[in-house]
Amino acid sequence: MSSPILHIVKPNVATPSTSAPVGPVKVLIQAPALMQLIDAVYMDNEEDLTKSRTIGTLLGTRSDDGSELEVKECYIVPHKEEAEELTIEESHHISTYQLLKRVNPELLIVGWFSTNPVLDSFTGLFQEFYSKGSCFPHQPIHLTLQTKDDNGDIISPILKTYISSPVGVPANSNLANQIGIDKIGSFAFTPVPNEVIYSKTELTTLKYLNKGVQTESRAVDLLGQDELKQISGSVANVASLLDTLQAYVQKVIKGEIEGDSNVGKRLLETLNTQPSSIDPDQLHTMLQNHADDASLVEYLASCVKQQLDLSAKLTNFMTPEESAK
Repeated sequence: MSSPILHIVKPNVATPSTSAPVGPVKVLIQAPALMQLIDAVYMDNEEDLTKSRTIGTLLGTRSDDGSELEVKECYIVPHKEEAEELTIEESHHISTYQLLKRVNPELLIVGWFSTNPVLDSFTGLFQEFYSKGSCFPHQPIHLTLQTKDDNGDIISPILKTYISSPVGVPANSNLANQIGIDKIGSFAFTPVPNEVIYSKTELTTLKYLNKGVQTESRAVDLLGQDELKQISGSVANVASLLDTLQAYVQKVIKGEIEGDSNVGKRLLETLNTQPSSIDPDQLHTMLQNHADDASLVEYLASCVKQQLDLSAKLTNFMTPEESAK
């Protein structure tokens, strides 16, 4: 008597005869791509009964060993969901990717995103579409974006990323009928960690935007932000964060709240590096010397530029014979 057998295949398997690349251990999401993902939420239309989510393609790069994947761009792909049938506008998907690849040739299709955080029967169909097409031989990354809680209230975006493994069962087996494996595209999803990365310039811009949100005029004065004022503001921000952290530690010690192990680990790592004590007057002198040095370098660079411009103009007024004398 034969019993149904469940076969689980390692992700990213191209062929049994070749060594398959290792699936990504971590997914990095650039800040501009995150803004595009959040913008896709506004494309959701609850009155449109042909879809329960907005989906799109993720573009990015993979590391040499395949252990790290970075998402840099994304775009929406129109689709329809009707009963158990799924229709994806593949022509729009391919043409948009070709246009973006002309601008940035290093971009690859690394997966797809969905504004519905639930893994349902259509999730496997979307995964199969990307697995057999643009992402082959790699298994595509699936990214979900949740912006509302169970009560329908808006929350901070929650990003989750998954890799998939093809799951195969014998045709018409009892196990396949019981779990409906043929209806979900025969994929098992495994979550992988993700992290949003941003540059210092992007972080500074977000800080000023946040200041504008907190004011009634929605305006921020950028003209009077010299180096000393920026440093003063940063120090005040750090002091405020330390006060918040101290209040949190006191509540944990008193047993008012339960401590987070991740916060404790970060505190231990930070306390291992203790900054040297500097007198405020000495710090002010160092900053002033730095500003003077920067002004001097800027002045010298301006003088050199003027000398080069003057030399070029004088050369144009002299003949080759005169310049040789």
